[in-house]
Amino acid sequence: MGLALYTLKKKGVMVLKPDGARQTLYLLQLVVANALSQDVQEIVDRAIKRAYREWQSAQLFPRLVVQVGIDGIPHPGVPIFTWSNRRVYCFDDELLNPTGFLGDREISGFLFRTLDEQRRLEAYTSARASGEGRARAYRDFLSGQTFQSGEEFLAYRRALFGYREDRSAPTATGRSKQSVPHPRLAKILDLIKHIEVKGRKASSADIQYLNCLKQKAAQLGYLSN
Repeated sequence: MGLALYTLKKKGVMVLKPDGARQTLYLLQLVVANALSQDVQEIVDRAIKRAYREWQSAQLFPRLVVQVGIDGIPHPGVPIFTWSNRRVYCFDDELLNPTGFLGDREISGFLFRTLDEQRRLEAYTSARASGEGRARAYRDFLSGQTFQSGEEFLAYRRALFGYREDRSAPTATGRSKQSVPHPRLAKILDLIKHIEVKGRKASSADIQYLNCLKQKAAQLGYLSN
């Protein structure tokens, strides 16, 4: 499996910043999922040329961009990155540390969600799924040790990151309108399931990649059934 290619689009969404100011974030859209394969090289070249034509009249590139999937539709929970590149494309391994996330959608745009708010929301979502029996939260994935309840998992996360209880957050068995899983976590879980369903048809490369994905899921403290 290769790296995904993203290109900068001249389509934007409005974000309401904590200080009340509004800012347009342009889309950094997935265009080729497996950009290192030889059979898609022509598609990669066309995508990059098309992006440069789209931005050729621009004096400056945007300062912040929001990462979206191949459908180009932004959703709450997708990451916002600082765009320091002097080119109109990047690979997904270049997207390291987001500066924030899209929050809930309002009439005039999306709210801005901080890193801590997103982390807290992910923890509540994982705890609720664990409490409902739809997922397991691992204390130590390699030894198979899991948290016994969603509340125990939340207590661990609070101690780890030092955040306080949020009244609007769901309990381990409750529900919340804000329950949006992190897009990277969802992608990892989808890839795990995709490889596992191959069963004996999985190649040695698939198995190696699967182990890497599970290690990453373990680092996040979460792995679905």
